Amino acid sequence: MRALGVFWLVALVLPPVIALGVLAPFGQRMVTLVGVYALMGLGYQLIFGHLGALNLAQGALFGVGAYATALLAPALGGLALPVALAAAAGLAAIVGGPLLRLQSHYFALATLALASLVNLVAVHAETLTGGANGLAGFARGLPRGPLLLAVVWACLVVLVVACAALAQGRAGERARLLRQAPLLAATLGIDGGRWRLAAFVVAGALAGLAGAFSAALSGVVSPEATGFSIMVLCLTSVVLGGTRHPMGAVLGAALAVGLPELLRDFQGAWLLAYAVATLAVVLWAPDGLAGLVDRLRNAPVAAAPSPAWPALLAPNAGPRQLRVDRAVKRFGGVEALSGISFTVARGEIVGLIGPNGSGKTTLLNVISGLEPADGGTIALDERPITPLPPHAVARAGVGRTFQARMLEGETRRDELARALSVRPAFVLLDEPAAGATDRERSDLVDTLRGLRDGGLGLLVVDHDIELLSRLSDRLVCLDRGRLLAVGAPADVRADPRVRASFLGLDEAA
Repeated sequence: MRALGVFWLVALVLPPVIALGVLAPFGQRMVTLVGVYALMGLGYQLIFGHLGALNLAQGALFGVGAYATALLAPALGGLALPVALAAAAGLAAIVGGPLLRLQSHYFALATLALASLVNLVAVHAETLTGGANGLAGFARGLPRGPLLLAVVWACLVVLVVACAALAQGRAGERARLLRQAPLLAATLGIDGGRWRLAAFVVAGALAGLAGAFSAALSGVVSPEATGFSIMVLCLTSVVLGGTRHPMGAVLGAALAVGLPELLRDFQGAWLLAYAVATLAVVLWAPDGLAGLVDRLRNAPVAAAPSPAWPALLAPNAGPRQLRVDRAVKRFGGVEALSGISFTVARGEIVGLIGPNGSGKTTLLNVISGLEPADGGTIALDERPITPLPPHAVARAGVGRTFQARMLEGETRRDELARALSVRPAFVLLDEPAAGATDRERSDLVDTLRGLRDGGLGLLVVDHDIELLSRLSDRLVCLDRGRLLAVGAPADVRADPRVRASFLGLDEAA
């Protein structure tokens, strides 16, 4: 994510200044329209760009803001504008909870259905919306002309600067984790559902504000304001401008307003010319026009922050024992875990061993809440955490690393540092030594012993039984989802069933 910087701040402030000082009324109207579409796109960047959710209802919420303004302006005047913002945000808040339970394309289809419903209401609720003829004659008490231009762009400048600052801080890093590694984000205590709902509501609010300004600009509101063409314009402009760049929505809106005017000479073929221009931007500027400009300027890119090793390795207070009691997990007809029971105490390292497919990673997923248990109990002291979602499990005191690298460019130590950043009482490590050199393995042993001595409880999965035997206070061995042995490393390794499991000697078992 790039910072806004002086260059872009000047570029943001310049259009309204030039429009108010130089341009004729038609030019001012075009600049106002750019600001209107940029506000809608800025909201769309939050939910689509930063969190990666394809919301197809942004255009409909734009229409809600426009209709709310048309209905309320005769009584409220300029106060209808913030009320319209609240109306769109309120609708987004009401429908956002159920919609955001859906994943991927199901969410996109559900928002498309919402947009269709809003459009049907606009067309058929004639006593309220005027039907196909729409509403007119309401704009007398609303800001118009230069005043409207100044208000629109003042809102836009403030919001772009605020969004850029948020994206550069802690909120931007959490959004990056939710977008790139949602499972990792959950195990760090980040409630993805709450974040997506907040982004959906704020995006709806900005769409409603843009719709309100559009109504004030045109003085007419019709069902076209809720139509899918507005949504396509929003999506296209954000993609072309830059989905996560602070100025992406502004440049995209300028394209959406300016290109049709520039291509008017093509008459009926202007849509084809617009499509060609759009394709050119997508092919040669995949980060959007704002990203292309920054590359041409050699502007520095703010690197994602590396997680720092915490000075405090363990919380002062917290649960003293992680207890797994008869845990069961089924996948269809396959019982991946069958009544697994053991404990991990603070100040202890427990190694989890077993052949491939024995259920080790599944067990970590069940403990951390990424997979719901089908039976048994996982508890911290006497508090069951089995029914909790993963972000709540993390907040209760359980950290987690993963076998596969969740974020490109991070080292195993970075992953562990990130898991420790939530100050857990217990940490689950899935093959932390995978791909490590002998020196790195030795350092890992020292590090994990230091964490144990600092008061953390560690549950470590690895295929290197020699490493775990040297590191662990106790070993737990699984095979085909069943518990084979629990005890001191030497005792577990001497168990005939464990030896048979690792050597593949079924007849010995």
